[in-house]
Amino acid sequence: MHRRTPSSRSVSSSSQPLLPLPSSHDSAHHAHRAPAPRSNPRRTRQLALVVVIALATLVLLARRSAPRDGTSSSRESDTPTTTSNRLSLTRLPSRIKDTASLLLSLRPFSSSSPSLPPPTAPILLAPLARPTEISYAEPWVYEADPATLPPCERILLFTFMPWWGFASEYILYARAAAAAKKLNYTFLEDDRNWNYGRLSNYFLPRTLSCVPPSDWSNPALAIPLSPSSASSSPPHARLKYSRLNLGDIDDWTRETYLSSPGTQADLLALQESDRAHRVQGDRWILGEGETLPEAFAEVFGDQSEWVRENWRVAGAVREGVESVRRAVGLDAPRWLADEEGEGEGRGPVVAVHVRLGDKASEYEHDAEEMGITNSFGNLTVYIEAAHDAYRRLIPSPYPAFTSSSSSDPDTDASARFSPYAPPTLLLITAEPSIPSRLREEVRLADPWRVVQTPGVESQDEGGGAAEERLRKEGGGAGGRPKAYAAAAAAAGTDKMVKIVSPPSRRSLDSGYTQQSFNALPLLSRIAHTQAFVRDLTLLARSGEEEGVDAAVVSGASNVGRLAMLIAGREAVMGPRDEQTGRPLGGRIRSVDAHFYPTAYSSAVYTKVEDVEDLENKAFVPEEQHQKEVEAQAKAQGRRRRGRGRGRRGK
Repeated sequence: MHRRTPSSRSVSSSSQPLLPLPSSHDSAHHAHRAPAPRSNPRRTRQLALVVVIALATLVLLARRSAPRDGTSSSRESDTPTTTSNRLSLTRLPSRIKDTASLLLSLRPFSSSSPSLPPPTAPILLAPLARPTEISYAEPWVYEADPATLPPCERILLFTFMPWWGFASEYILYARAAAAAKKLNYTFLEDDRNWNYGRLSNYFLPRTLSCVPPSDWSNPALAIPLSPSSASSSPPHARLKYSRLNLGDIDDWTRETYLSSPGTQADLLALQESDRAHRVQGDRWILGEGETLPEAFAEVFGDQSEWVRENWRVAGAVREGVESVRRAVGLDAPRWLADEEGEGEGRGPVVAVHVRLGDKASEYEHDAEEMGITNSFGNLTVYIEAAHDAYRRLIPSPYPAFTSSSSSDPDTDASARFSPYAPPTLLLITAEPSIPSRLREEVRLADPWRVVQTPGVESQDEGGGAAEERLRKEGGGAGGRPKAYAAAAAAAGTDKMVKIVSPPSRRSLDSGYTQQSFNALPLLSRIAHTQAFVRDLTLLARSGEEEGVDAAVVSGASNVGRLAMLIAGREAVMGPRDEQTGRPLGGRIRSVDAHFYPTAYSSAVYTKVEDVEDLENKAFVPEEQHQKEVEAQAKAQGRRRRGRGRGRRGK
C-alpha cells in the first residue's frame, strides 16, 4: 500500500496534539506524558497547551471527587441556547481545521470563580431520506430448489412478540438461535407480528438446507424449550421459545454453560466482587477488562458467533452506514503516529451510545446488583470511558486494543493514531437533551469533535388512532422487565437524574419510549429502526470493517449488550495481562453493568420467576391492536352463536 509522505511544514495550530486525560483511579500511570511534537519550534504555544491540558485534568479530577449525583452546577452558564450545528452529509469536514478552538481555556478570574467559555456545539448530521417501501419477505430462503431438499427433522421455533424493544427481543432471538445450533435443531423464526415489521426490512435473509412442515409456525404443536425438554430422549420433534416462557431458557443456560465446577468458582468470585463494591460504594464506573466476565465467555461466544454470522444488513441500511461513514470521515486513511508534521487522514473515532427514556428501572436493578454508584442519566462516566479509550489509541504506556495483525501500519488495527490527529466523539442517542447536556454539564467533552448521527427525516408522525389509544390507556410502559416491576415504584429515586424533555407534536421528538414508538405508523417505525440498526452497526463493527475505533455503551441496556454480541469476544475482552492472564478490555466497553447471558442479571446465580405485571401492560402497535379487536369480536360471535344453538336445543 502506498505510504503517505509526511508534510515538511512546521506544526501549526491545526495540528496541536490532544492529550489523553488520565483516570483518577489509575494512579500508577498519572505521570504519563503524551509525546511532544517532533518538529515544533513554537515552544511558547507548546507550553500553553500543556497548561491547558493540566487545567482540564484538574477539572476532571474535581468532577470525579465530587458526589456523583449527576446534577448540574447551580451556577448559570452564559452559553448560547443553540445546541447543535446541522450540516449536510457532504459538508462535514474530515477533520477540524482549528484544533485549538476545541481545547478548554479559562477566562479571566471574576470575583467569584473562573468560568469556562461556551463549548463547541455538537455537530448534528442532517437526516437521511426515509424509506418509502415496507418489506414483507420471509427472513430466510432455501439454499436450493425446495423440491431437492430433505424435510427438517427437528425444528426450534422463535415467535417475535409485538410490544418490546428491538434489542431486548433480538437478544432473546439470538439466544434461541444459539440454543438451536447447540442442540442440532433447525431454527425458524416467525416475525409476522413483530412491532418492528419483518426482519427483511433490516437484514439479508438466512438460508435453510431443509424444508420445514407447512404448519411450522404453529406454537401449539411445539414443546417449550427447557432443561428437561432439551435433554429428552428421543428428542422432541418441535421445540419453541418466546418471551411468553422467558425464564425457561435462563434455566437451560445455567445448566448448560454455568454448572461446571470451574465456572461456578468464577461465578462465586464475580458475585463476591460485586457485593464488595456494593458495600464499599467505591465503583462509579465499570473498570476496563470487566465488561465480559470470564464465567460468561463460553456462552457469550456461542451467542456472538450466531449474531455475527447473521448481522448482515440489508441494502437500505448499508447505504445509511456508508453515508454516515463518509460524513464522519471513517472512510479516510488514518493519521498514524509515525507521520511527522501536519500529517493526513482522520483521527480516532470513539462512539458513545446513551439510552435513557424508560430504562431507569433496569439500570437501577443492574447498578444495585453490581455496586455501581453512578446516577442514571449522569453523562460524566461516558466521557471518562471515552478518554480511557483515546489514550489506548495514541502512543502511550497503555495497551492497544488488539495485538499487531499486519506488518503494514496502514492496515494494522493496533497501529496508534498520531496525538496531533483530532479525535471525534460519535454520539448515538435518541434523547433530544443529550447534545445540550453534553455541552453544558460535561465540559471536558470539548477536546472532542462531537458529531451526532443523523435522525429520521422530520414528518408529522402522529399515530392517529394509536396515539389516541395511548392517551386513553395512560401509556402502559411495556418496556420494563416484569420481574423488576414489583420494586420499580420505590427503586432508584436517589440515583436518578430527572430528564426534562421538550414537548413535541411528533411522538419521538421528546425522547424514545417503547409506547411512543409503538404508537407510530409501521413505515415510521421501520424508518426509525433502520437508523437504529445503522448506528448499532457503526458502533459495534471495527474500523477496518465499517465502524468506529472504540465504543462506550451501557451494559444495563439491552442495546449495549447487543452491541457486545455484534462486536465479538475479542473486541470486548481485548488483550490479556502477561502476568495475570486477565483481560485488559477491548475496544467496546460498558460503563455500568457487565454482560450477562440471561434475561435478568441475577438469573445467572439462581432461578428468577417471571411475574405478571398488570400495571405495566404492553402497548401494541395499531395494526396488532386491530387484529386483537377483530379476533375478540370473532370469538364473541362464536360464543353468541353457541349460546343461541343451546337455547334452540332446549
